[in-house]
Amino acid sequence: MISAKLVATLLTVISGYTGYAIPGDPPRITLLSHDALAQHVCGRPCQVFGFTFPDGQIVIDGALAVGSDPVATSILVHELTHFLQISSVVHPQPINCRIWNDREREAFSVQTRWLRETTSSVRVFSIEMARLNYRGMHAMCKDHSTVAPQQSWPKG
Repeated sequence: MISAKLVATLLTVISGYTGYAIPGDPPRITLLSHDALAQHVCGRPCQVFGFTFPDGQIVIDGALAVGSDPVATSILVHELTHFLQISSVVHPQPINCRIWNDREREAFSVQTRWLRETTSSVRVFSIEMARLNYRGMHAMCKDHSTVAPQQSWPKG
């Protein structure tokens, strides 16, 4: 289980980075086995550790040590950024690839900033980024067509 205090703290930090308002209700976060998460999000085995659905629900790989491992916690930071992105939209519209890519870039930027600011040195930050395998973490849309609802948010 991920503590409500950790989620509130991370939402406050992310809001400070992005300017997004924090909604009254926190996101619903569900921990799943990696296999169940991959099946739920990708419909097949895939390299996914967290996902935020268009309704703001977050699913996280239950094997991650969120709260004690900085890299695992940064994945929650990434997903909470998507939660705040969703919450900030007054009138949701279909998400095209440009919007998806922009939101994904922002979530990775926030994740990286949080990790950089919470590590003790540049060396430790570099090691944590290597553990994260930052370069291969998500697939970008290749065109500007509308993204299908089940693909409305990045898998990462």
